[in-house]
Amino acid sequence: MELVADDEGYAAPRLDDVTLSAEQARDYHGQVMADVVRMLCAGLVHGDLSEFNVLLDRQGPVIIDLPQAVDAAGNNNAAMMLERDVDNMRAYFGRFAPELLTTEYGKEIWALYEAGRLHPDSALTGHFEHDTTSADVEDLMAVIDDVREEEAERKAPAWDE
Repeated sequence: MELVADDEGYAAPRLDDVTLSAEQARDYHGQVMADVVRMLCAGLVHGDLSEFNVLLDRQGPVIIDLPQAVDAAGNNNAAMMLERDVDNMRAYFGRFAPELLTTEYGKEIWALYEAGRLHPDSALTGHFEHDTTSADVEDLMAVIDDVREEEAERKAPAWDE
């Protein structure tokens, strides 16, 4: 462990303890999103990312408190946790740069990850195209009925003839 220090060499403040300009907020938000991407590329989701778990040192934001980080591929809640982490950062930085409040980096990052196209240097836009395709409920119900029928046949006792 090492001391995360500010410009004067003192313990770096938490993001929650500083006031930012809009320009600083946009810059630091970009740095945090890049760190979130790097972590996910390494297979990790922080799981509790907020302005209380980010310190501000000489170069910018430093994410701390990683013991609760989860394996992105092995945790069924990883996508939800990543989106919550990113949404927390959006809400914090959006207080200083309101245009960030309309971004959807969490969904964009996870979609790239799921598609196998997320890389540490991935260029993010903050935009995400939602799937608006309607589900074919009749087809889905037919599949469910077929599976139920197959399961019933599998469980039925086999009679020797």
